[in-house]
Amino acid sequence: MDLHALISSFSYLGIFVLMLANGIANFPSSQILYVVVGYFVGNGSLSLAPAVIAGTLGNTLGNIITFLLVKKYEHALARKILMLDEITFKKIHSALHETFTHRGMWWLFIGKLTPSVKAFIPVVAGLAQTKTFLTSIIFFIASSLWAFSIIYLGKTFGEQFSLKSFMGVSLIVGLTILFVVYKNISKRFHAQKEN
Repeated sequence: MDLHALISSFSYLGIFVLMLANGIANFPSSQILYVVVGYFVGNGSLSLAPAVIAGTLGNTLGNIITFLLVKKYEHALARKILMLDEITFKKIHSALHETFTHRGMWWLFIGKLTPSVKAFIPVVAGLAQTKTFLTSIIFFIASSLWAFSIIYLGKTFGEQFSLKSFMGVSLIVGLTILFVVYKNISKRFHAQKEN
């Protein structure tokens, strides 16, 4: 997919549609798209505020669609998205409910700002049956912060430098978060077995 050509041709509408697709299916990568958008902002082809708004609205709407679908169809849809067997899925589902009971909605906000984890947050929220209005607000705020940060990075440091640097940092942060989550869920599984 040639993001440069799509953004050149469709401008802010292109950003909105691409980020709508990202919010639903996590494709194309928001990191790559926003760095490219930052490049266009940097050379004056686009303005920062409208680009951030277009991306935020698209991503938020896509996330809400996924969230509502998982919330409605729960197990059947979530299992397909996460590609898990029934036993593993039930354990994760149980751990999610316990996590949200103890730590609240902050996990959604932090997850939406975490590379490699943010793609699964609408599914997690749907499984946890979080409140639709509050979840939508969290999606919007986190999506706007993410859009502004990455677009500004691309605008300030240039497309190639920003993309390489950001992908490296994203990989490290994402793997670290996934490891912490894995350890946390593993502890809960062992605690459930002992009980």
